[in-house]
Amino acid sequence: TGVQTCALPIYLDEQHDHPHRHLRHVVEIIEAGDLSDAVKAASLETFRRIAEAEAEVHGTTIEKVHFHEVGAVDSIIDIVGTHLALEQLKVDRIISSPLHVGSGTVECAHGIMPVPAPATALLLRGVPNYGGEVQGELVTPTGAALIAQLAESFGPVPLMNTSEIGCGSGTKDIPDRPNILRVMLGESEQQEIATEPIMVIEA
Repeated sequence: TGVQTCALPIYLDEQHDHPHRHLRHVVEIIEAGDLSDAVKAASLETFRRIAEAEAEVHGTTIEKVHFHEVGAVDSIIDIVGTHLALEQLKVDRIISSPLHVGSGTVECAHGIMPVPAPATALLLRGVPNYGGEVQGELVTPTGAALIAQLAESFGPVPLMNTSEIGCGSGTKDIPDRPNILRVMLGESEQQEIATEPIMVIEA
């Protein structure tokens, strides 16, 4: 099977790789992309969630929120790419492990913040998460928004016939543990529920 590609009209700021964008700029980029309506809608929902969290943190409106790191090219691609992949894989359900957010502080566009960063903490309302001995940020606002939007439930890997496994390695070195995101795709094996594609995400 082939992998579908898409075109997004993204232009880098000549001064730096992380241009500041407002929600309307992100909406324009995604709406102009060569994407299905479902992928556009899901991607815009992710950015809306982030904008609402950032607006709450800064006491402003979503229209006035500046997307710093989140508005950069890599985050737009991360979010749109996630929804495009899920559409191509025809996933019906997503189950995630509880999220280890890290501990300590993180330096971002607004200075030094506690972990989880304020917007991340808001995005994780209702999502099982925990701190730990690992120093640093292990869940970003982008990741928090995607998991909160997509995961149907949280817990251990359910009974399923795994067909594919994918692993992605992060760039941060974490002592005594791998910095890896693992995704398993398979068919559920619940007796009273019809067989359906299911995806499990673990970090």
